[in-house]
Amino acid sequence: MGTRSLTKIISTHDDKPITCMYRQYDGYLEGHGVELAEWLEKFTVVNGIGLDETRKIANGMECLAAQMFENFKDEAGGIYCYHPDASDCGEEYLYEISEKNGDIIMTVINTWEDEVVFKGSTKELLTKLKENA
Repeated sequence: MGTRSLTKIISTHDDKPITCMYRQYDGYLEGHGVELAEWLEKFTVVNGIGLDETRKIANGMECLAAQMFENFKDEAGGIYCYHPDASDCGEEYLYEISEKNGDIIMTVINTWEDEVVFKGSTKELLTKLKENA
């Protein structure tokens, strides 16, 4: 049986979810959490794209949301696009991705325990998991 998860990208405009990605399996922190953090760590969130931009960027959280599906979805099944307000989908983990001053913040909630297990930067999450390995 898979460890299900939901990943929500949160709008900087109104703090509401833009989209929700349902993952059927490997949703635990050391699986999807690590994959998500490693992918997100490469990004800077900007407001407008410069002509000479060389960084890995997302032009706002809506752009990041689209890139998330492009990155994680490569075949039928496994990953699904759910309504932004989706909940109670059998998920054990909820990942909320937000932005503050161009930095990406991850909040990870163990929904079965109703407990925030992590909140911080992608780098902080990866460091924490390496220390606990």
